[in-house]
Amino acid sequence: MRKWRFTIPLRLSLGFGIFILVLMIALFFVQTTLSKAEKINHQMNNVHLPSLTLNRNLLLSIDQSYELAKQWAYVQRNEEHIERRTFIALCDSIIPKQIREIQQLHHQWTEGQKREWALIIGHWKLLNQKYSTLRETLCCFDSYNDPMNIIMAEDLFLQGKEIPLEVEKVQLLIKDILGQFKDSISHERDLMDQSFDKLYTLLGVLGVIIIFLGMVIAYFTSQSITSRVRKIRRSLKKLSFGIYSQEELPKFNDEIGDMSIAMEKLKQNFERTKNFATEIGKGNLEASFEPLSKDDEMGKSLLRMKDDLSFYRHRMEEKVAEQTQEITQQKNTAEEQKEKIQSLYADLKSSISYAKRLQDSILPDTASIQKIFPEHFILYLPKDVVSGDFYWFQQQGNKKLFAAADCTGHGVPGAFMSLIAHNALNHVTKVYTKPGQILNQVNRIAAAAFNTNNENQIKDGMDIALCSVDYDNMVLEFSGAQNNVIIIRDGQLIEIKGDKKSIGNDANTHNVFTTQSHTIEKNDMVFVFSDGYADQFGGALQKKFMRKSLKELLTSIATETHLNQREKLLEAFHQWKGENEQTDDVLVIGICI
Repeated sequence: MRKWRFTIPLRLSLGFGIFILVLMIALFFVQTTLSKAEKINHQMNNVHLPSLTLNRNLLLSIDQSYELAKQWAYVQRNEEHIERRTFIALCDSIIPKQIREIQQLHHQWTEGQKREWALIIGHWKLLNQKYSTLRETLCCFDSYNDPMNIIMAEDLFLQGKEIPLEVEKVQLLIKDILGQFKDSISHERDLMDQSFDKLYTLLGVLGVIIIFLGMVIAYFTSQSITSRVRKIRRSLKKLSFGIYSQEELPKFNDEIGDMSIAMEKLKQNFERTKNFATEIGKGNLEASFEPLSKDDEMGKSLLRMKDDLSFYRHRMEEKVAEQTQEITQQKNTAEEQKEKIQSLYADLKSSISYAKRLQDSILPDTASIQKIFPEHFILYLPKDVVSGDFYWFQQQGNKKLFAAADCTGHGVPGAFMSLIAHNALNHVTKVYTKPGQILNQVNRIAAAAFNTNNENQIKDGMDIALCSVDYDNMVLEFSGAQNNVIIIRDGQLIEIKGDKKSIGNDANTHNVFTTQSHTIEKNDMVFVFSDGYADQFGGALQKKFMRKSLKELLTSIATETHLNQREKLLEAFHQWKGENEQTDDVLVIGICI
């Protein structure tokens, strides 16, 4: 016969069983109290409160009907008067409807309430008959002219008789029923409060009992398990550090006892395995070892390791020699590649620096610009070291010329494009001063330079805004390739749009760029710019700044000094860009007339 064992699951089940039993008792009392409260609440909400409301409305209707009846008797009115129609509605529909609604509930009333309701119905019928007599006696406007009708109507309202008497009886009966319902509702609420007070007290007591039992059960159950598990854990912890504990492990007829026996066997087996591994470590490949069982993976692995060590001992030396030679070769190759990369990087930096010097050489210095336009600013922000945007200033006789140009691309390619365009401008303006004529000749030169033949065609071009200022006649002449010029005068923005075509895109082009003239005045602000500022991504929604926003910004700062205008443009640009990368080269030129 199998010996009975007081196992750990049995202990835990017993502890939780007691705990669950106490919870079930608590739930039983909660369910009982809630069921009782639900019945009381149903009676109160579905019978007493609706009955109270309906009887109160009926009482108000009776009172209103009495007041309107007196008006009917003592005040001569025609048949369509509002008070007469209201009185008729009360007698014929409103009060009967209220009585029918109460009839649907009164079967759930007490016997005394039902008897009082029957008296109310009887007195209402008598009262309604007298109302009908009043309505028949004074049925129309002319009926008030008969003194007998007036006397009969007034007799119905003698104090203590007829209509006043019936009204008083109905009112007293309804008020008595209202009082009964109020008392019932108050009593039911008291019962619910008492039930919940008892429930709260019971739950408090049971809660204390549950907590206490839970703590006691948890303590004794955990102590009966953890005290012995701690001993086994200490032995396992020491074993994990290679220390064999001499502490005697507990012997019990449960799972922990089984663990103790297994732990003792484990220590013995580890001792045997340790001794064999020690011999192998010493290089004694002749040491013998028998696996602990046919499933002893560690023992089998040690035997395989013994065999493999003999084989790999010889192979290791060969592999070490081969890898040493390979590493030496890789090191030499890496050094050569490093030297090549450093040389290429130095050449690249030198090329970019040379391109920067070339581009700086074509840009006019501040002093020369100051002689042409004393009040001006230039906001110039290349995306890379060198830029595809460039600015150009020159004076020819009484004509003062300036331009903002945007060549295809940015960086080194854009910079060399700007060199070609700048030289073309300098060459053409030796002969021409009209902006349209200048752009036509620059377009011819650029087309020839960019499109040498059909096989080696360069799809590059340039957008530009070119202005000529004649201070003698106060006239500004403008021609543009895709770019516009903006004049701001007294807070008003004037925009002159350029031609919708770029320079140098077509080798066979015959584009004619137009010259547009506009009168200027002192203190006018003239702005030309590339598309880099408006195309910058940023803001909360990571969108482009857009030309509309740029125009609004230029209009708002036009009254500032030219230096303040540049600072505010720069501040607004960095605030919009935030942490984003700059999208393109940025160029804005402002000239104060």
